[in-house]
Amino acid sequence: MASKKAYIILIAILLIFGLVMFVLFGVPNIKKEAMESVLIVGDNTTWVYKDQKWNNIAYLEAIEKYNWREFKVFEDNKELGNYYLWHDDKWYAFKENREALNIVGNFIAYDANYEMKLLDYEMSEVDDMTYVYQVLEENNLARDSEFSSIYKVSVDFDGDNIIEDFYLITNVFPIDFEPEENFGIAFMVKNGEIYTLYNEVGVAVGLNNCKPYYNTFIDTNNDNIYEVILSCGKYSTEGSIDRLYQFDENQFKLMVSNQ
Repeated sequence: MASKKAYIILIAILLIFGLVMFVLFGVPNIKKEAMESVLIVGDNTTWVYKDQKWNNIAYLEAIEKYNWREFKVFEDNKELGNYYLWHDDKWYAFKENREALNIVGNFIAYDANYEMKLLDYEMSEVDDMTYVYQVLEENNLARDSEFSSIYKVSVDFDGDNIIEDFYLITNVFPIDFEPEENFGIAFMVKNGEIYTLYNEVGVAVGLNNCKPYYNTFIDTNNDNIYEVILSCGKYSTEGSIDRLYQFDENQFKLMVSNQ
């Protein structure tokens, strides 16, 4: 009789343990596997998230299937609301009554079965060049290099209540100087350590380069950790190269690009 009771208790414990493990690990994984989204970055990039991976949508026919679909729209990282989008060489946004929305700033839109969040941020001047000099030296670039753009963005992108500084330095498309070598470098400083997102150094080739800039910080998978969209603007109307980076295992990993 005692052994039968012990057997029943053991079975009950195993069932409870299995239920707890399912709640802790099974349910979140099921929810994660079910996540689907379409993320639009400006007029050049449409990414789709399905089966826990990102894909770039490059063909016009595939992009146009999202015409008149409702998206949550952001301008300069500020939410404007839900609008219907239409693609015709570029994206246009309309209210439900077909009244057009005039978007002049940085354009981001998404449609998903979960919520994405964008971090509002501001650029600031680099008042301490310590990390900039270190990165220049690591890339065999002179400490007195001239820049066409240099700034940093300070945000807590990983939710640890510690502000990380994201630096951007480049000499691409200069106005009043002509470099022999072009460079564009984006890096983060966290707890005194440097982590590189983007590093492009090479011989200057006129206008056949692109100028990197931080596009937005966005939580693409609802885990309260923000990913980084780094864009690279080409000359004139050639559009931009957009890349989505995730910080994982102490390094930035490229999740998807429009190239």
